[in-house]
Amino acid sequence: METRLSRFEQLLREFNQLQPLNLVEPNIFSIGSKGYYENPTTDILKFFIDTNGQHQLGNTVLNALFSCLNTETQSFDSALVAVPEREVLTKTGKRIDLLLEGNDWVMVIENKIFHHQNNPFDDYMTFVQTGSRERFDGKKGGFVVLAPDKEPLPSGWQFVSYGHFISALKQQLAEKFISQPVNKWVLLLREFVLHLEGLMSQPSVNQDTLDFVLNNLSTIKDIQDTKEQSLKQYQQQLKTQLQNMLNQEVVTNSEHWGRYPVIRFALPTWRDTEADVVLCFAVGDEPMSFHVFVRLRETDDEYKADQLILANWNPKRVLEGEYRKYSVKVNKMEKQEIVQFLHDRLLEIDKFEFKK
Repeated sequence: METRLSRFEQLLREFNQLQPLNLVEPNIFSIGSKGYYENPTTDILKFFIDTNGQHQLGNTVLNALFSCLNTETQSFDSALVAVPEREVLTKTGKRIDLLLEGNDWVMVIENKIFHHQNNPFDDYMTFVQTGSRERFDGKKGGFVVLAPDKEPLPSGWQFVSYGHFISALKQQLAEKFISQPVNKWVLLLREFVLHLEGLMSQPSVNQDTLDFVLNNLSTIKDIQDTKEQSLKQYQQQLKTQLQNMLNQEVVTNSEHWGRYPVIRFALPTWRDTEADVVLCFAVGDEPMSFHVFVRLRETDDEYKADQLILANWNPKRVLEGEYRKYSVKVNKMEKQEIVQFLHDRLLEIDKFEFKK
């Protein structure tokens, strides 16, 4: 007797016999761990958009951005008077992706790659127009969302598609190739453009794959629904076990990093921080991984956190704005081992954040 699970298994066998998708060629920016797509992409954009940066490309990238904006913003002088700023805190504790400042203008850029535009846009505008009056008084404000696809935006905000921005960058690059000798920064900027194109492009499918999907839409939908239900149940199971071990409430949230789901864990008693533990499922040849985020407030917090967080696991450590990220990969863990691991990390964060 055929069951739903046996139908799923047969469908997967048929799927594995199909030709793979035509994937985008890797580049220097895409070969590493992706994590948050937006953070590393914005960091690289910050470097290249700095008109006084070490890349010696001047206003090449800033000109490309300005060419995508409306007439009023295009009139801004394409030179910066300060180094671009990342993760700028507003008075309400929200973080602006990228802040640019010219002689008589200031610009907020929100970079959205795989997330919906749900930022506190009014708060960002208030920060520039009234919240930092001493710094920005008299300067014109520009407010930009850089994203793959347009979504409704509040009044005063401009949308720039990645497609438009990439085209403008290519034009600027072509001029650089002609006007000056090729150097490593021009080549790296070209790689960055290829990276952006790769993020935006959709792999193509052949006719066999297209027919397979169209002929099995119902079962594919069943698999998707079963996946979502299973992940929700697994998330709840982990949450329940953690709450029993900690004897307190645990906050969980599921989201996607790239194409794959992750689960975030935190304690509701944590205030004024987005510190948490992230579980990334094993996918294909990639092992399971965990990421711990803690907020750095004092000058010696980085040292203190390094001595405490995942101290016996030799984690990879990265600074992301005001947060310190710790990452480890594990080949295999049973469910109870995962719960214990999450439990220990939550206690480490709690000790660091509130019992230092």
